[in-house]
Amino acid sequence: MTWLERYFFNPSFFQKCLAFALLPLSFLYTLVAILNTKLRSKIDFKVPIISVGNLSFGGNGKTPLCKAISREFEGVFVVLRGYKRQSKGLILVKHQNQILCEVDKSGDEAMEYAFCKSVEGVIVSEDRIKGIKEALKLGAKLILLDDAFSKFHIKKFDILLEGKPLPYFNFTLPSGAYRLPLYFKKKADFIAKEGEDFYRHSFVKENVKAILVTAIAKPYRLNEHFDKVRACYFFNDHYSFKKEELENLLKKHHCHTLMLTFKDYVKIKNFGFKCEIIELNVELSEKFKKLLKAYVRSFDALS
Repeated sequence: MTWLERYFFNPSFFQKCLAFALLPLSFLYTLVAILNTKLRSKIDFKVPIISVGNLSFGGNGKTPLCKAISREFEGVFVVLRGYKRQSKGLILVKHQNQILCEVDKSGDEAMEYAFCKSVEGVIVSEDRIKGIKEALKLGAKLILLDDAFSKFHIKKFDILLEGKPLPYFNFTLPSGAYRLPLYFKKKADFIAKEGEDFYRHSFVKENVKAILVTAIAKPYRLNEHFDKVRACYFFNDHYSFKKEELENLLKKHHCHTLMLTFKDYVKIKNFGFKCEIIELNVELSEKFKKLLKAYVRSFDALS
């Protein structure tokens, strides 16, 4: 775990003291967050919009779940902020099976969606309203919002992911890992639980001539694959890899292959390295599928 992960999920005595010392800032943060959810009037686009989000800081598997949902429908567009991208404003990343920009402009998560065959279009935009309007202009039949639970001004079906492990304290940032107070869970239309509503699977072959390199929020999710390689290296979430540093790591361990997730791969695909992709897949329960399809069908009666 990084220092920040330990602080939020398994704090030392000093980190606990720091969390309590920062409570006044958490109170102010909570106040601003609550006001931000109440000061904007709700917009109804009259189309099915499904949001997958979470209350806490850190990766909880929103992207794999969104990809699994997209496989159940046609005409799916994904709209997301494009975290850590080196661009601003609205950018069309994918349309009609064509990828229209590089990963530095889209961000790694958006590019991962762009390679997903069941996703017809991908748009990054800090302003989700603009992103939704652009998707509708391009013929979207269903819009998936990645990490938009807090956007209560958009009428949508809110799926809330509960990550594991849970944060140590039930505080909001910076004293705890929550971005909104816990009682906001009641605003979710559905709380998706791993092992009950969806199932996560990952697979990759053993390769003793490979090193595992990843820049995902919770690398311990890959722990079943750690002993399949010669060495493992973990970088900060959304880290932009440099070709030279990866070359040096391969030389250090006398290896010729990088083992990594697809989210990592999209950032180094042009570096020319031999790669093995860790397949990360999510399977939805039948109950979950029926719920989503019932929501989407409810718009047929309105058309």
